[in-house]
Amino acid sequence: MKFVFDVKEFYSKIKDFSLKKLKRLKEIKVLKSYFSKNSTEKKSGEKKGNFMPFLRLKDVSIGIKLNVIVTIVLTVSLSIVIFYSFGIVRNILIEQAKDGTLQVSKQATSNMRMILETMEQEAMVLSRDAQITDIISELNNTEDKASQSRYSSQLKVVLTDNVEEKSNHFYSIMAISNNYITTFSGQQTLKATANIKEAESVKAFIDSGEKSKWYDPYIQDIGIHQDTTGLSGKVIALVKSIYSKTSLKSQGQLFFYINYENLGRVLNDVDLSYDGVMYLVGNNNNIVMNPMKTEHMGLSINDMGQEDKEQNLYIDEEIFKRVKSEPSGAFTTKLHGKDMLITFSSIDDINSTNLGWTIVTVTAVDKITESVNKVSAQVIIIGLICLAVGILLSQYVNKDITKNIKRLVKMMEKVGNGNLSIEFKVEERQDEIGKLSKSFAKMVGNLNELIKSVKHASDITVDASSSVSSKIEETYASIEQTNAILEVVKEKSFQQGKAVKEGEKQIALTKDEVNQAKDTMKDVDAIISKSKDISEDNRMSVSLLHEMSQNIRTAMNEIGAESKELIQTSREITKFTRQIKEISEQTKMIALNSAIESARLGAQGKTFHLLSEETRNLASKTKDLSGNIDQIIHNLIEKINNTNKVVLKLDKVAENTESSVMNVTESFDKNIEFLNDITSNVSQIKQVFAHIDDFVNEIVSTVEYISASSESNIQDISDVSAAMNEQIKCQESLLEQTTNLLNLSQDLKKKAEEIS
Repeated sequence: MKFVFDVKEFYSKIKDFSLKKLKRLKEIKVLKSYFSKNSTEKKSGEKKGNFMPFLRLKDVSIGIKLNVIVTIVLTVSLSIVIFYSFGIVRNILIEQAKDGTLQVSKQATSNMRMILETMEQEAMVLSRDAQITDIISELNNTEDKASQSRYSSQLKVVLTDNVEEKSNHFYSIMAISNNYITTFSGQQTLKATANIKEAESVKAFIDSGEKSKWYDPYIQDIGIHQDTTGLSGKVIALVKSIYSKTSLKSQGQLFFYINYENLGRVLNDVDLSYDGVMYLVGNNNNIVMNPMKTEHMGLSINDMGQEDKEQNLYIDEEIFKRVKSEPSGAFTTKLHGKDMLITFSSIDDINSTNLGWTIVTVTAVDKITESVNKVSAQVIIIGLICLAVGILLSQYVNKDITKNIKRLVKMMEKVGNGNLSIEFKVEERQDEIGKLSKSFAKMVGNLNELIKSVKHASDITVDASSSVSSKIEETYASIEQTNAILEVVKEKSFQQGKAVKEGEKQIALTKDEVNQAKDTMKDVDAIISKSKDISEDNRMSVSLLHEMSQNIRTAMNEIGAESKELIQTSREITKFTRQIKEISEQTKMIALNSAIESARLGAQGKTFHLLSEETRNLASKTKDLSGNIDQIIHNLIEKINNTNKVVLKLDKVAENTESSVMNVTESFDKNIEFLNDITSNVSQIKQVFAHIDDFVNEIVSTVEYISASSESNIQDISDVSAAMNEQIKCQESLLEQTTNLLNLSQDLKKKAEEIS
């Protein structure tokens, strides 16, 4: 650490010395830049002239330059004002057209919605009409052709009356029962070959399971004989399911064919400004209504030719998606290569029945801004006239300015040729030209004074240059010595850096070993902890074994006591068997006496003889059974005695086992105490390792600090060395510039003498 401090102190001294030298160099450079200013300006002027010969504005007359500037300023200003102003007017017109067209679109949408809601309400009333539902119910319930024809006629009359009453909304109504019996209002009839079940419009509504549905324009598919739509067979329909008041099940369907003329009048009556077009599109980008092109009704815009799209200003798929994303709005966009104003207003549903119609208006932006373009052309012409007048006025002013400037230029050329004794009359003017003339006359007088000063300064400069040259040579030698010292210091710093790097490697290895030892101690701690747990579990198991051995001994004692009782009971039973034997012997004697008596009685004692035989047999069996019981009890006593012997042996084994278990328990207790001691020692070792780890970290921090200090010293020395090298270059350059300064001073002195 002492070596590092010395280097820094040395570096600070070198730095102070270098700053003083650099300060002197800067002073000399200022002198150099002052004396070489004219030559540098000439060279830079030549370079610019060579680099951009076509932009030599200094060769162009001031009048021309002023005229060009005035023309450009006026042109640019007028252009900006005109285009900005008319841009604002264009935007205002577009916004007004946007708001106006959107209001018209919304009004048309509101009118259309009112008509459609009225139609939907009238259709709803008819679909719940009691007379219609009763007739439809009868048609559903009968299969008799005559009855069906009669009910159909009644239904036709009812439908025709409603069509005549609501002719401004519907031109025809068709009723279909659940058994597909069809009835038309008015004069329309179906073709005999028409299959109503296969009609796509009917199938679509029945399969949808809806109660109410609007149909976009489509080619009628039910075989109507007469076509009063005026739309080449196309129709717009509203379908309603028929319901009675007493049933929730549909009784059939009513198809209301919309009166297009009344509905289309909503769009026909709209007068859009700027020749805009209005049409009605459906959910699939299909034309629902276009008063200008009725033949396009029901067609998809995407399937039309490009010519039809452009002529009728139909929106494309991208604009259609944008239109369908909002209920209403207005925006300008490119359509078929032209700027168009698009407004739209949607009718998504009518009384909860999905519709999905959108009224779209398209207006060309050029039509909206046509009047602005005409006015802008007139304004541009007026602006050009004003520009011409401005150029003429600027030409008059330029002529007055350039006349006096040319006079000054002639005088300056004479001064430039070395003629300082000229006579220059200053014209009485209060503008910048007059001030310039006065300044020029003053400059000529000051130049004469300056030449005298230059002569004196050149003498001083020659002496100063000689003195500076000698000082520079001394400084050069001092810098060379300083560089030699820096090289020695730098070499020692490199050696110190290498030693620090080796120390870092050794410390890193030591730190890794300490970390490995710490990990090993963690594993040992875990193993000891696990051993303690296992020992505790074994001790618990041995305790259970000791308790079991005690229970076994208790059970053995109980078995011995029970065996003694069994032996005593067996002996009692043996006494009873002996008594039974005696009784059987007596019974046998009685039976024998009975047999003798029965033989003596003869025929009268035959029954008694049989009884005595049975009694003798019973006595004989009783004697045998008593003998068997006696044998069994004898064997039982023998087994019990053997069991007592085994119990005594087991008692000794249990006693020995209990003693062994006590010894094992004591051993486990000692083992647990030993593990506790080990755990305590391991904790102490872990603390020692923690101290070692802290110590290693301190060493690492110290080494890193030393390494950083070494690197910083090397960098500082390199910086100082670079600064010394730069200073040497500066000294060399200074010596060269001093020589040039000496030559320049001598030349300056000669020039001053020539001018004087």
